[in-house]
Amino acid sequence: FILNIDTGKGTIYDYPQMWNPKKLQVEFPYINDAYRGLPYCYVYLQVWDMDAYNAMGLLKVDMCKETSIGWQEINKFPVEPVFAARPGSTEEDDGIIMSPVLDSTSNTTSLYIWDAMNLEVLAI
Repeated sequence: FILNIDTGKGTIYDYPQMWNPKKLQVEFPYINDAYRGLPYCYVYLQVWDMDAYNAMGLLKVDMCKETSIGWQEINKFPVEPVFAARPGSTEEDDGIIMSPVLDSTSNTTSLYIWDAMNLEVLAI
């Protein structure tokens, strides 16, 4: 649903599913806080595969280009991703993603930090 805040009129828009495989489920969307209430392209989500055990990860969806990239490691279970912009950034996805990640093999949780542009792990 898209609400035009200037006119108060809403339209239903069915966004195409921009991730593969299509059976993945997503939850906990998060965007750059500087873009709340404004047009934005990037959304970060927790993702899981309902048909597979030990299959959770993160997903970055580019709503403007209708593409996505993801991060996933076996036996690793991230929770809700949080975006933090790099101070002085000028690009919407210039920053980091943070999330606690449970390692089910060691039964420990660590804070992971990813580069928000490419989901490369920067620190654990």
